[in-house]
Amino acid sequence: MYLRAFLAVATLAGALFGPVGPAVRAESPGNSAALDATAGVPPERVAEGHLRRARELGRTGCKLEGECDWRAVDAYYAACEESWNAVWTCPEAPEILCAAAEVYADALQGLLESAACHGRLSGAGLVVGPRWRPVVVPIQTRALPVDASGIETVEAACVPGDSRITRRHVRGGFGLPVSVRLAPTAGQDVSGQPAHRHAIAATAVLRFAMPGGETPLQKFAGPLARDHAPAVLDLANPVEIAAVHIGPARPLLAADLTAPLLDMLDDRPRTGAIQGFIQPFGGGDTQPRLDLLKPHQPGKIPVVFIHGLASDQGTWFDMLNELESWPTFQRRFEPWVYNYPTGASFLQSAAVLRRELATTVRRLDPEGKDPAIKSMVLVGHSMGGLHAKLQAVSSGNAIWDAIACRPFNEIRMRPELRPRVAPSYFFEPLPFVRRVVFIATPHGGSLLASLGVGRVASLTVRQPPVMQAIHDEVIRANPGAFRPDYERRLPTTVDVLEPDSTILGALRDLRVPCWVSMHSIIGNVHRSPFDDGGDCIVPVSSARLPGVTSELLVPAKHTRVHHHPQTIAEIGRILVQHLHETGL
Repeated sequence: MYLRAFLAVATLAGALFGPVGPAVRAESPGNSAALDATAGVPPERVAEGHLRRARELGRTGCKLEGECDWRAVDAYYAACEESWNAVWTCPEAPEILCAAAEVYADALQGLLESAACHGRLSGAGLVVGPRWRPVVVPIQTRALPVDASGIETVEAACVPGDSRITRRHVRGGFGLPVSVRLAPTAGQDVSGQPAHRHAIAATAVLRFAMPGGETPLQKFAGPLARDHAPAVLDLANPVEIAAVHIGPARPLLAADLTAPLLDMLDDRPRTGAIQGFIQPFGGGDTQPRLDLLKPHQPGKIPVVFIHGLASDQGTWFDMLNELESWPTFQRRFEPWVYNYPTGASFLQSAAVLRRELATTVRRLDPEGKDPAIKSMVLVGHSMGGLHAKLQAVSSGNAIWDAIACRPFNEIRMRPELRPRVAPSYFFEPLPFVRRVVFIATPHGGSLLASLGVGRVASLTVRQPPVMQAIHDEVIRANPGAFRPDYERRLPTTVDVLEPDSTILGALRDLRVPCWVSMHSIIGNVHRSPFDDGGDCIVPVSSARLPGVTSELLVPAKHTRVHHHPQTIAEIGRILVQHLHETGL
């Protein structure tokens, strides 16, 4: 059936830099006579013939796919080749380019989906051809942070929207936008728990060599009756690569920058936030975890996002969707998120964050040679801002004195408990944290925490048995050594947010060192003659903090401040300022 042996995969050119950025480029094999079979025929007619065959092959592939026939892979492959050839044959006709791009994208989506269904697509390559003589089309990653070996799957189907992301960043063009899921070995969760799904944006382009050069018999037999044309499957970063070269044609590279974020959100259920509040440290998503959303790349500055009360890391994906569409953010920064059970002890969660940050920095930069990772930025929303501040202060005895009447070294407890208890009450600034951004952070507390709804919420929290047992044991061994509210029970996060909380008061008075810059973004949608306004949860006066480098009031409610366009623009401005001030 097959008329010639498979040719070696053609060497195709790399990125070509031009006024609008680099391009995925396929070059001619240098044989100007390759198209002599169509000499004298207008190129439009030749291109239309390629398009007609591409559509026929696409319909054949769809029919075979409906019958679960593995040969659908070959039909779609041939459809991609024919539509590619249409552009190469007539590169100056916009109507040919538009029609070919549509047929090509449909065929490539069918190819990737059917290949995945039949086990013919993996990081090792795309397998086409008969089972007795398969051909492996190599995968090349272009400007992505992983190579083909780090890919688990290529998701070609359009990911449905999610209300946690406001808008979708897409760009029309040539190629098929895909979501590339990273293999578990490339997963970036550093907590020791099963990693969440991680995905990155890419555009798939199946590149072929210059068409033509077929014998009359091969042309008569058709593309499905001969060996497959050599090709390479590119997975290109659509932010870094602007266009595709198909002979003289240079169409823009299609893009869907939101698809991987939606794919990751699908693996992060909303119920985790409520479970983490009511039953902290209960298992699964109620355990603290520092999550790197992309593989770490030396030279990129980590931006760590820390969510607030009764929330989870999914709350940041709307902002991340906007930042990831900004080339400067993609090139110079990398997003980390800290997910923690918000109903647990506030101080313990802050201590875990400190440990996770320090451990991750040591693991990623063991020799301490990367200046970017030493210039970390923390961004905290609501209570997350309080966690961020604790990473940048020296607490001395202030926090311990807020709960106890005796010095720590005079408290009676088993020797093995002392190193477990101390990190939650004694903090030193992490040397690699250089900037902190507070978004709607209640430095002075929130009246909502002390009202009935706040007290009821606090009572619903089920403290982890181990933590509760340690608390009760220490209290029994030291009668009269602790303040009454701490003796009564282990304080929840809601308790800490009460305006008269001694822990909150101690934290508010702590000052950051001179090498740390601070910024405040404050919600101010509610105004009345009796106060200075606020976001319906945190008053402006509570969100203000002395010593900040900048302060911005945003007309948004508490739960929407970090989604507001002004806030996202301010984060961008702060990050640019960070680049200038650090010299990175």
